[in-house]
Amino acid sequence: MNPTLFVIFILAGALAGCSAVFVFNRMPARWLCDYNEEPDEGLIEAGAKRIRNYPWQLVFSVIFIAAAVKMALSGWQYAIAALVSLWALLVIAIADRKYTIIPDQFVILLAITAFAYPHYNNGYLFPLLGALIGGGCMFIIGIFGKIIYKKETLGFGDVKLFAAVGLVAGPVGVSFILAASSFLSCAAFVTELVRKNIKRTDTLALGPYIAASAAVYLIFV
Repeated sequence: MNPTLFVIFILAGALAGCSAVFVFNRMPARWLCDYNEEPDEGLIEAGAKRIRNYPWQLVFSVIFIAAAVKMALSGWQYAIAALVSLWALLVIAIADRKYTIIPDQFVILLAITAFAYPHYNNGYLFPLLGALIGGGCMFIIGIFGKIIYKKETLGFGDVKLFAAVGLVAGPVGVSFILAASSFLSCAAFVTELVRKNIKRTDTLALGPYIAASAAVYLIFV
């Protein structure tokens, strides 16, 4: 790799890791609420304390630097697009983990990054098919979950997130991500159930598992 590009991607990774924490701590409280819901005082007052700068800025920076350098080996254009996608996925994962909400603003950003990937230059059928598979599968799963359990088991935010992931990864990638996130979330649920931290009727936020699976695909596959 060109030494200049190597340094640029190191700096880009460090910036991505630090800015993810900065943006999450300073985004409007309304972004972390459901539609037509007013943020409570606790969420507003949390502000810059939603997630600690240390050690998370350091941890995320190291991860992003390693990911940026690895992806740059596949081409600098791919690395730039994927780095922005990973940044959006990280913020989404944190928001869903802490507040069980997937902000639309970052789902939209993720979807926009899809069309910056160099392998989409030959047409848009590939990403659109991925979005249809991703969003469609999650929508169907949500319907069956509601019928079986008589309650909402899957938020519409997860459907929109998977549609955006499908745009990024295409039909093959979103199939991998769907399988991987299902496995990870099931494993986490069983673990928490065994540890008696949750009950069988509880649900887990899927955003972190979707984001982690998508990140693995973008970096390594």
